[in-house]
Amino acid sequence: MNVAIRAGLICAVLSGAGPARAAERPVPQPQREAMLPCPRLGPGFVRAPGSATCVRVSGRAVAGVDLGTQHSGPVTAGQLSIDTRNESDLGPVRAFVRMGHGRP
Repeated sequence: MNVAIRAGLICAVLSGAGPARAAERPVPQPQREAMLPCPRLGPGFVRAPGSATCVRVSGRAVAGVDLGTQHSGPVTAGQLSIDTRNESDLGPVRAFVRMGHGRP
């Protein structure tokens, strides 16, 4: 048996090739609830679906080159902030997380 044919048969067996089947119809996905804005909290806040909690995710990335006399090289920095707010029986509740890397 030719080496090319043998290699093709081995690849077909290993890839799980089977008899040809008719294409299945795609299953329709359920519609997701739209993210509603929370304008009373400021720009960028959206309401989490199914709750009264408003969330804002923001961040930045910086890249450049430092051409100092002593040290020179690439400069990179990044920051990610997550701000969540909700109303409780005792008043507003807020959770804020900021993570960063590098020097701005």
